[in-house]
Amino acid sequence: MAVAPNATQITVREVIAKFEAEFAAVGRAVENGEFALWVGSGISQRAPNLGMLIVSAIEFLRLRATDPATEAAYLPALREAIELGGQDPASLEHQFAEPFANWPERDAIVDGSWNNYSRVLDIRVQGEASDFILWDAIDIRDAFANPPQPAAQHLCIAILMLEGAVGTVASANWDGFIEAAVERLSGGLAGVLQVVVDPDQMREPPGRAQLLKFHGCIRYATQEPQVFRDYLTGSRTQIMEWPDAGRFAAMCNALINLATNQKALVLGLSIQDNNLQSVFSRAKQANPWPWPCEPHAPAHVFCENEIKLGQRDVLRIVYGDAYNDHVADIHASSHLRAWAEQVLIALVLKLLADKLAGFMSMFLNGAARGAMVQPLTASLAALRDELAELAVVDPTDGSRTKVVDEGIALWSRMLSIFRTGALPTAPDAYEALSALPLVLIEGDANAQAMGLGRLAVGLALLQHGIETKKWTFDAPAGLEPAAGAFHAKAARAGAIERPVFLVKSATDAISLQRQGAFANDNAIVVHGDDTWHHMVGAAGSARRVSSAPGRTGHVATTHISLGNLVEQCNMYNRPLRKRVCEEISRVVGC
Repeated sequence: MAVAPNATQITVREVIAKFEAEFAAVGRAVENGEFALWVGSGISQRAPNLGMLIVSAIEFLRLRATDPATEAAYLPALREAIELGGQDPASLEHQFAEPFANWPERDAIVDGSWNNYSRVLDIRVQGEASDFILWDAIDIRDAFANPPQPAAQHLCIAILMLEGAVGTVASANWDGFIEAAVERLSGGLAGVLQVVVDPDQMREPPGRAQLLKFHGCIRYATQEPQVFRDYLTGSRTQIMEWPDAGRFAAMCNALINLATNQKALVLGLSIQDNNLQSVFSRAKQANPWPWPCEPHAPAHVFCENEIKLGQRDVLRIVYGDAYNDHVADIHASSHLRAWAEQVLIALVLKLLADKLAGFMSMFLNGAARGAMVQPLTASLAALRDELAELAVVDPTDGSRTKVVDEGIALWSRMLSIFRTGALPTAPDAYEALSALPLVLIEGDANAQAMGLGRLAVGLALLQHGIETKKWTFDAPAGLEPAAGAFHAKAARAGAIERPVFLVKSATDAISLQRQGAFANDNAIVVHGDDTWHHMVGAAGSARRVSSAPGRTGHVATTHISLGNLVEQCNMYNRPLRKRVCEEISRVVGC
């Protein structure tokens, strides 16, 4: 029997498989907006390393503890820091004059301090503010200055927000990666994300999604320290007082409401701190989550290699006596053994494929072609899975961020061309299918009017051609409009690559033509509707070329009317995909 992969080894494709098997209810619930995300430092590995912050704090204390002018105030603090790192200060006094980086015990002290970080931040220096270690010794503002770009996890969270699947994220992180991801992918559109640190921000106009930064925000604290500095929570005392502190009362109530009314997908958050555990305890008092939970998803899902102690505490709290009788079942249903990166990419791919399938089903059933839904949905799933196989770790970066960036660019290029007949106006932005969760897309008249069901049919048919080895597809060769949404190449010797454009109607094709997109006279333009077919006066053929097709050594811009092809198919004719793919295959092979 094969050993199951651990959280690092598991692939995005394997996570998708879990969302279609033992975690199917979780996958559906996320798509339908039933889950809130609870995130911690595990999703922000590009943020300043905790170990380096500890090094900065100890070196700051060491310099002043060895200065006669400040020794009295700082030597006790240095000794306390060393003790928290698991070492005896007295045995290390002979090294106090040396930079901390040179101490042989440095790594041991840092490792020992890691699980005591809140106590390190709670070290006091006489006459200084209670957050002196964080604000001055570490200089947290400088540590978080000039942050890198958001990682795959933050980009995927932003996509799930823009697609309406995630409405609220509760974050323990000080960094601004999620905000930066939303800002970039929304094209700077106002009103997308409401960030809440100070309770007064809850009274501001709501966004499409809400980010509750319950331990504060370094960006706000840097910009307005007189207001937001006190919200930076990290020390042991702050964490213990947080549930009852007036400053945090509104945030605490918001989190309790969130834990009461929405399921929790926990990503990179250990929940080891008492303040968070108290939130879930209070939520239970308001309205406990049931066990067994079937047919619904479990209320708490942890994306970890192993469920951590604090997370086990939460399960004991929320399920009460039921936990005692169902420990193994509760742990199995609550533990998705994968890191946030793979989980979030898998959720994005699954959501997009399922939304496309939903729009396609509405279109085909409305056209009395319901028999086509199941096989074409299978092709969309196959396309999703092939894309998932591409989501691998970049050996240089050590993450999947590069492939996610590339995927967003290609997806947005394709969708913008389809919708508007032009490239995206904001090259770094994300083109969303629908701002509504999956369960509500049937009521999204605008998305349906955009012909997204026809787009889904086109993608499914093109994927079927790949599966049957009629053609291959690749990313566009350039960024200019003439490069198309992607390139197609017939599966035969001597075949040439041709740019492919998916457009919703003739208007968009004409717009592309005016931009010079078809100047190379080799494009394949797949129209979602049948307007082009009627414009050229077709008499039985859904495609039009400007020269004879076939292996003539010459190609020309070719227009295919997908709407007409679907119309011609008899809904009881079994080889529907074969009928359409033969038409497209002849074109690709021109």
